[in-house]
Amino acid sequence: MKAYQLADQPESSATLPSLAQLIDVVGDEAFAPSLFKSVFHLTKPDHLTAFSFAGDAEPRVIFAENIGRRPVAHDIARQYRKDYWRHDLANQVTLPLEGRRPDGSWGVRTSASEIDHANYRTHCYTSAGLEDRISLSEARNGRTVRVNFYRYRGNAFSTEDAARILDSAKLLLALVRRHDLEASASTLDSSDQCRMRLAAIAPALPARELDVCVSIVNGVTSEGIALALNVSINTVFTYRKRAYARLGISSQNELVKLVLNKNAVPRSMLHN
Repeated sequence: MKAYQLADQPESSATLPSLAQLIDVVGDEAFAPSLFKSVFHLTKPDHLTAFSFAGDAEPRVIFAENIGRRPVAHDIARQYRKDYWRHDLANQVTLPLEGRRPDGSWGVRTSASEIDHANYRTHCYTSAGLEDRISLSEARNGRTVRVNFYRYRGNAFSTEDAARILDSAKLLLALVRRHDLEASASTLDSSDQCRMRLAAIAPALPARELDVCVSIVNGVTSEGIALALNVSINTVFTYRKRAYARLGISSQNELVKLVLNKNAVPRSMLHN
């Protein structure tokens, strides 16, 4: 494992491809795929994930992106958050321990072969063919944001790749932190209103189905809902199907109209 304190790095003029477009979508659902596209042009990671850590609580997944159509990074991020985050070698450098580590920014490079915990190594690296990782972390006011760049086995980051990532670290971390704050605040405000509206329309709607409906109205993807609820995508589909049946609707558009229209009544309730 190699660690670099980013505060010690010389000031850099490094930027990101499509920076203006990235700034425009901070806090929006389009931010994660746009950021992945931008950093792919910069250094071609195979996976890109981001987490928010606070104290000893389970970390929150900010996003998980990967090349290809199958959401592999999403599945790994969910398992990492649930079972393995405490075994991450980067924690030794980047997470405050009993208040002894001050705020700061770090770059940490690790490989699968350095991980002693067999299940963590298997489930979060080797089963997906991942080997090399560069993590960027920033601790501030009790919260740590970490962005992870991964490469597949046999395609490790070169010295030049690593330098480009470290040079862009401060900008990347600032964007991801701002995105996380804005997305969380926006979701909280609209979620509370949406939750109250749906609870009034269908008081018997189970909590998990309510969670899924609120997330759908807020524009969260099925993958994002699965990450937030720590369930599989198929489980999200099941909750959605059941909720739509209870509400007497059959599409996302109908759900949104139901929430926005104060006079709307679910079709199934017209027969009660």
